Amino acid sequence: MHDEPSPRRTEPWPEALVRGTRFEVIPVPGIVATVTAHLPPGTRVSVTASRKQGLEATLATARALAGQGYVAIPHLAARQISGAAELQRILDDLASSGVQELFIIAGDAPHPAGDFEGSLGLLAALGESSRSFEVGVGAYPEGHPFVPSEAESMQLLQEKAQYASVLVTQLCFDAPALLDWVLRLREHGVRTPVRPGIAGPTDAARLLRIGARVGVGPSLRLLARQGSEIRHLLGPGGWTPGTLLDELTPAFADPRYGLEGLHVYTFNAVAESAAWWRDGNGRRDGNGRRDGDGRRGGEGPRNLSV
Repeated sequence: MHDEPSPRRTEPWPEALVRGTRFEVIPVPGIVATVTAHLPPGTRVSVTASRKQGLEATLATARALAGQGYVAIPHLAARQISGAAELQRILDDLASSGVQELFIIAGDAPHPAGDFEGSLGLLAALGESSRSFEVGVGAYPEGHPFVPSEAESMQLLQEKAQYASVLVTQLCFDAPALLDWVLRLREHGVRTPVRPGIAGPTDAARLLRIGARVGVGPSLRLLARQGSEIRHLLGPGGWTPGTLLDELTPAFADPRYGLEGLHVYTFNAVAESAAWWRDGNGRRDGNGRRDGDGRRGGEGPRNLSV
C-alpha cells in the first residue's frame, strides 16, 4: 500500500489502545442494518449529529442501536437544541432506551435553535440535569476551526474538560503533532483521557473530500501533498491507518499521554472498518495486514465490543 514497505509489527497493540474503541457512523437511512451486519453487539458506536438529517435521526439511530445491544453514543449538538426543557426530554428518552453515554458538540447550524450557542452551555445544563451520563467532548490538536488562537482553544478545552470523562480528537494524520499537543494539554493541567480520532480504511478521494468538509487541519493537506513528511501514510490503493497507529502505539503505553482507545471515523464504510479492525486479532503489519500468512478475516475481533 505504501511506496516503501513499512516494518512489520509482530506485537499486539497495548490494551489501552483497544480498550473503549468506538466506531463513528452518520445517521442516514439503513445505517442500523449496516452496523448490525458488520459489528457485533456490545461494540461502542458513536452516532453523529447531522444538520442535514436532523436531531431526531441521531436520537432514533442511537435508540435502535441500544435496543440491539450496542453501546450507542449519540452526539448532541448544542445549536440543535432549543433549551433546558427540550434537553431534559431528550435525556429522559435516551436514558429509558438504555443510552448511558453522550458526546457533546456545538454543531454547525448557522443559528442556534434556542439557548445554547455552543457546547459549554449545553455541558453546564447537562450537569444540572437529574439524569447522569458519561460525557465526551471534542478536541482539536491542529486548531479549532472557529477559535482564532491556540491559547483560546486551550482555555475552552480546559473549561469543557471539567464536565467530560474523555476528550475525542478531530481527525489527525500527523502522530508527532498529535502527541506534542497532548503533552501541552497535560502541561495546562488537563488530565482527562484523550481518545485519538483516526480515519478508518477508505479511498483517497473520499478521505480528502470529507476531511476538507469537516475542517481537518494541516495534516490532511500534508497527506495529499507529494513529497511531504507524512505522504507515505497514503498508499496508491487508498488510506489504511496501520502505519499511523504504529507511530502512536508507544504513547498508549506511556502514562504521560493518558491515551485511551480510538475513535474510528468510518465515513459509514462500516464493513471496511470492521474488517480492518478484526484483521489479525491485534497482530498486524504497518499496512493493517495480518501477521503471518496474510489471509484476511477468519478470526474474531480483539476486544471489539469493549
